[in-house]
Amino acid sequence: MQTRIRRRALAALALAAVFPAAALAQDAANWPARPVTLVIPYPPGGTSDVVGRQLAKRLQEELGQPFVAENKAGAATAIGATAVARAQKDGYTLLLSAGTTFTVVPHLNDKLQYKLADFEPVAAVCSVPFAFVVKKDFPAKTMQEFVAYAKAHPGKINNATNGQGSMVHLLGELVATGLDIKMAQVHYKGAAPATMDMIAGVVDSNVEALTSAVPNVNAGQYRALAVLSPERQPLMPNVPTFKELGHPEINGETWYAVFAPAGTPKPVVDKLNVALRKITTSASFREAMQKIGNEAKSSSPSELLELTQQQSRQWGDLIRRLNIKVD
Repeated sequence: MQTRIRRRALAALALAAVFPAAALAQDAANWPARPVTLVIPYPPGGTSDVVGRQLAKRLQEELGQPFVAENKAGAATAIGATAVARAQKDGYTLLLSAGTTFTVVPHLNDKLQYKLADFEPVAAVCSVPFAFVVKKDFPAKTMQEFVAYAKAHPGKINNATNGQGSMVHLLGELVATGLDIKMAQVHYKGAAPATMDMIAGVVDSNVEALTSAVPNVNAGQYRALAVLSPERQPLMPNVPTFKELGHPEINGETWYAVFAPAGTPKPVVDKLNVALRKITTSASFREAMQKIGNEAKSSSPSELLELTQQQSRQWGDLIRRLNIKVD
């Protein structure tokens, strides 16, 4: 009798283990069967918000369920990233992340409640190119002249950043170290005040996303001396790359990509990757990104993971070498 009871108990346990697994597999096969939340870890209105809402609309059209863009801003993207890391691993909560969430912030904050291992990389979406700009009456007209001026006046050039430890700060340091010059980094609370002081001529230079740089350069508010991307930018065709100028190591951009919580079923990740690659390789998405100064990108999950790890090493090395801290 006891043997029979034991066998029935073991059989019940086996069925209990099988049915949830079967149910999860069925849910993954039917994904998405209800609305999906795309968390944007930034406030409404910025470039990330535009990209996220473009994606949500196109994913809804592609996959037949609502994709709801939800802004969870704060703590240099940590609030939104932490929320997604703790979400159900079912594909119904996703993160639209800038690269800095995983490549910069972890090197500046040792109290984060998330890490890269808490996420499944899904696909890259777009990259954000940058240009090195100077105020309109700066004495140097070319990058060669700028370097000569900087070396003749060490530490006298005031270079604006979007804040201590921001990507723009790191790119400014990358330019300075790559050119072997000294610049005084002037930290602002965001891109808007830095741009306003560039226009006013209060600061001498800035590394600025093309989103902001193109209209202001075209309007004659300041001048672009070089771009930090590997190739010339279509929106600034006459501006050389640092690579052309003999500085291939001055190469930097940020990017946006979609991540899911770690443990999200592979069929869900694969289906989402296929949809995102279809969207991001379309002519309409490419044109939409070009209008805001971005470049459409696509990738496999493994390619996105490799990119994230490589850039994390790059920026981590720079942060440690220059002993960059945040308050």
